[in-house]
Amino acid sequence: MKKLFLDIKDFKNRQTLLMEKIGSHNAALIVGASTRNDQGNDFYYLSGIEEPHSYLFLDASKKKSVLFLPRQWTKHKVKDGNALSPENADPRVLGVDEIHDIAFLSTFLSEVKGLFIPTRSSECIGLSWDNLQRSKEEMISDPWDGRLDKSTHVISLLRKRFPEMKISDLCPVLDDMRMIKSQNEIKLLRRAGTLCARGIIEAMRCTAPGVMEYHLEAAMRYHYLAGGARDAAYKSIVAGGKHAWHSHYTANASALKDGDLVLVDGAPDFQYYTSDIGRMWPVNGIYSPEQRQLYGFIVEFHKVFLSLIRPGVTDVQITGEAARIMTQRLPGFSFSKKIYQQAAQRAVKSSTPMAHPVGMAVHDVGEYRNKKVLEPGMVIAIDPMMRVPEEHLFIRVEDTVVVTQKGIENLTADAPLELDDVEGIMREKGLLQAYPPLTEG
Repeated sequence: MKKLFLDIKDFKNRQTLLMEKIGSHNAALIVGASTRNDQGNDFYYLSGIEEPHSYLFLDASKKKSVLFLPRQWTKHKVKDGNALSPENADPRVLGVDEIHDIAFLSTFLSEVKGLFIPTRSSECIGLSWDNLQRSKEEMISDPWDGRLDKSTHVISLLRKRFPEMKISDLCPVLDDMRMIKSQNEIKLLRRAGTLCARGIIEAMRCTAPGVMEYHLEAAMRYHYLAGGARDAAYKSIVAGGKHAWHSHYTANASALKDGDLVLVDGAPDFQYYTSDIGRMWPVNGIYSPEQRQLYGFIVEFHKVFLSLIRPGVTDVQITGEAARIMTQRLPGFSFSKKIYQQAAQRAVKSSTPMAHPVGMAVHDVGEYRNKKVLEPGMVIAIDPMMRVPEEHLFIRVEDTVVVTQKGIENLTADAPLELDDVEGIMREKGLLQAYPPLTEG
């Protein structure tokens, strides 16, 4: 088992809070991953355990947490080392009340009348709830597929084996809990944001005409791994030129061209926590006048949003305040084309820069839009953008922030935002200069 970066008390407190939320006559079951190094976020959030084929049972009536582990096969010990098993695991070390073999899980479940269990597919590294849902829908619609994910399979077995049991979805409870980050979680998110910014800076240094999009992805990933991350948290976006129009382009297979902007969005997974960032810069190192007009406008819009976010207000209020400020400032921006000015006006009127929660996944669980006032501990991606359809241009900039008592902390602030600062970074030497292009002969 890897060293825990969250304290055992964090996991115990989460277990206790969850049992309070589901009611004293119920229990909860959280299913672990089936493969090593692929643990689900919900399971890790409540247990800190990475061992595959593990199950966490929380009995609210007895206020007791029980971890079920598989026995380790003797022939696997050489390859896997001394993995966690019922024979060697210590409940005090792992922060649970009891540990049993998974063969005894049915005995505990047979006494349960009401069971809460997550109904969604389990997020893990590289996956968020939204793309998991999309993949699930695609599998169901495929007449030659139709496989059940593990959570759906377990629920199906529960209904067959315990037909009298009332099964409820645990996701709403978990989503509310995960929405507000603790101080220890924020420390991990801060580290993820720092690595995120370092990766972007390295990508800027490595950018030049002829460089492949995937080279920038590799430069970012180097910093993630060197900084202690497990790997990239999701497939990076490195979109040169017109590829940026497809806002979630991830092919990353083309050469960068002189005169184009490149859109880059990537982040690490640092001990199950990630970040989100987006920057655009000129492939040749100098923003053209038109690029300065468009990207410069979005950067200013972004800065207004960062200055307005605070606890006690809703995203709707902040968006309205930002729109009023930018509407007043619009006459001060000079655009060389009418279509650019119209694009800026549309961005101010219709953009929703307060994008999505960030946490254990880049598109984290939880909901705040139109429902809740912002609270300290919420972590949100701020992502203003605009489109110029006449020229197939998509412009955006993004940071990840945590709401504090008085405003925000920008977790990705180390990445340069001002255009002059970006150009300065691009004049520095990057990692790719150690690998000159291959030539024939």
